[in-house]
Amino acid sequence: MLANHKKAEKENINIVTMIKRIIPMCIAVKPSYFLFNRTVSLLQGIFIGINVVISQKFFDTIYKASCGTETVKKCIWMFAIYLAGILFTDILENMDDYSLQIHIQRILGELNRKINRKSATIDPIEYENPRNLDDINKAANGAVPTVKFLFIVAAIVTRYFSYFIFMSIYLVSLKPMLILCMLFVFMPVFIGQILRSPIFSNLEDDVAPMRREMDAYANAASGKEFYKETRNLGSFRYITDLLTQTIHGFNGAVWRTNKRGAKIDFCCNTLSLIGYGGILYLLVKYLLAGEISVGAFVAVYNSIGMLFSKMEEFISRVIGNISLDFGLVRNFLRFLDMKSDNRPDKEFDKQADITASNVSFRYPNMDRDVVRNLNFTIKKGETVAIVGENGAGKTTLVKLITGLYKPTDGYVKIGDTNVNEVSYRSLFHRVSGVFQKYQRYAVTLKENVMISEMDKTFNQDEVENVLLKNDIDMNNKDIFPDGLRTMLSREFNGVDLSGGQWQRIAIARGFYRDSDIIVLDEPTAAIDPLEESWIYSKFAKMSKDKTAIIVTHRIGSAKIADTIIVMKDGEIAETGSHEQLLSRGGLYADMYHAQALWYD
Repeated sequence: MLANHKKAEKENINIVTMIKRIIPMCIAVKPSYFLFNRTVSLLQGIFIGINVVISQKFFDTIYKASCGTETVKKCIWMFAIYLAGILFTDILENMDDYSLQIHIQRILGELNRKINRKSATIDPIEYENPRNLDDINKAANGAVPTVKFLFIVAAIVTRYFSYFIFMSIYLVSLKPMLILCMLFVFMPVFIGQILRSPIFSNLEDDVAPMRREMDAYANAASGKEFYKETRNLGSFRYITDLLTQTIHGFNGAVWRTNKRGAKIDFCCNTLSLIGYGGILYLLVKYLLAGEISVGAFVAVYNSIGMLFSKMEEFISRVIGNISLDFGLVRNFLRFLDMKSDNRPDKEFDKQADITASNVSFRYPNMDRDVVRNLNFTIKKGETVAIVGENGAGKTTLVKLITGLYKPTDGYVKIGDTNVNEVSYRSLFHRVSGVFQKYQRYAVTLKENVMISEMDKTFNQDEVENVLLKNDIDMNNKDIFPDGLRTMLSREFNGVDLSGGQWQRIAIARGFYRDSDIIVLDEPTAAIDPLEESWIYSKFAKMSKDKTAIIVTHRIGSAKIADTIIVMKDGEIAETGSHEQLLSRGGLYADMYHAQALWYD
């Protein structure tokens, strides 16, 4: 499994690898924006340093004017230049911030698209593995830190390096000893961040599973689909207790990591403060000895605070952020490195049958097969029902038939083509379905139908026709006040529908998609028997000329099928038509008569 390679991938993605991969990836989004932003940042760093030189000239001029060796007019000119330098630097900073925000949003949108596109190409079975779910969670949380990482590295190269290089040259020109003291300020904090990096890098691996637990418990406690049950059954307190325990564990891990980081920061900042005091001592010494001018003293003294602030910002915040975000960025790249579906696209024969031969399958981290040694053929245009008790393997079998999962042993073929040898895009292009947990999208009625095939050009007659076939009258102003434009969510000032109405919309969505195979996977569990009977009857009519697969635990609904596959404990117990299976008096007949008692 992909997650088993976590350790090797973790070791392979270092800071150099990150820079090589992230910078080209993000620059490609909008090269002109990046070039403009970095040019402004470079000028900003240089002009911060130039302002120090201007301030020296300004204060030297004032001192000479006070001694009578310089004119007041010269002081006014230097003051104007001094203010202009500060104003121009502020303008550059605002331009940098403005262009940065625009660029960040563009890049963040592209990175999220990469996550979504990657998610669509990963083998669906990987979503059954909790470790891979952790990686996906960490990847989603790594998009923003990845953008931060890019601009932190870019700021180091442009703004900070240009400023530090300029100031180093300036200080060396005054007194070489001053630059040595700067190293005493710089090095302790730099070493501290190197020590912090592995601590915070490992934090994300520790808290990702807990973050998923918190999201699940929070949703169970307050989510719309859960709140009735949690209140009525009195389970709200239990759920919140679980949430509180997980939050304590999460916060405890973060607090322990921050505590270790704070100890390192304290020691390193103490050494830096000593270096800062050394610079002040040397400045006073050189001034009293007449080795630097008053203007140089004032300029350097005033700039020491900024220099120290920039150094601290560079090391503690900028380099520190790299340490904090290293694990998140690594997880983002590791997710993009997951193996994708690289199988070729292929067109299938629309008249082909579906054949399963000796098919067995087991889920990740399980020691037994959930379906075993399955053999059957589904004829083109045939309606097949798969029935059985809960846990018999019905839904898993459908996922194998449609190519969503790959068999552990055996094969599934459509015509002469093994479904394991073609891309998911080719497989899913010919398949549509209505599932037990169908989605109630918070969008308009039109979008709720078209979302199954958004690439198709909107045709109002087609959308209305598929809705009318499911007895949905979009012109009923009491239910759909805005027709096809009606928002189907009270949260967004729209309407809410009954379970049966949503069910019909889900079926309309499934049939709107152009497909050769359509699946109905127990979507009627939450509606009444009359509505269920109507749905299956309508499904049978609408699926004419398509290969239809029905999954149900209500035996009476299977009567519309041409062939019925009866599942028990992961194996096929028997197959045949409704009448044939009843006449045999086997498992199907027992289930049918048992369920018939419900209605006596």
